[in-house]
Amino acid sequence: MRIVMMMVSLIAAVAVGVLHAPAAAAHGGPYELEVQNDGAGGVQVVAHYVEDGHRVEAIMDPVVTAVSADGIERGPVRLISSAEGRGRWISEEPFLDTGDWTVTVTTTTPQEVSTTVEFTVEATEPAPAPESAAPEESPSAEPDASDDAADGDEASGMSTWLIVAIVAVAAAVVAGVLVWRRRQS
Repeated sequence: MRIVMMMVSLIAAVAVGVLHAPAAAAHGGPYELEVQNDGAGGVQVVAHYVEDGHRVEAIMDPVVTAVSADGIERGPVRLISSAEGRGRWISEEPFLDTGDWTVTVTTTTPQEVSTTVEFTVEATEPAPAPESAAPEESPSAEPDASDDAADGDEASGMSTWLIVAIVAVAAAVVAGVLVWRRRQS
């Protein structure tokens, strides 16, 4: 029975080492910030590791400053973690007026990174009041590229668990065969 336990432990250790090492090695290292206009005078930021393109989900401290084409300065404004998902940081409320802006976002945690972009904040008009009580069908939206990346991460996580499950079943079968052979002799 001791041989069976050693075999199961060895198979489990190898499976965990093989499956965990590439995932752990993939993250870390330098990352870059993707800064975007949120369409309402605010800013949103997503950080991606340069090496593998995955989102940085570590605690960050992004701060944004902005200068308009007219020389008006805004900030520093500390960004907060978005409820829309890990690795997305947003301004709590709009702070940029209509016009052209040069926006700089800087983080010091987990490492120091700074990115500067230029974008235009368009004037927003209030949404029109509904004309009837009947709900209208909305056209289907095109999928967002960031949604595809998130789906890929989920699929990667699911395939990892599938491989772990297969290895666990294989280990159980090997253990069962060894026990059966031992009882036969």
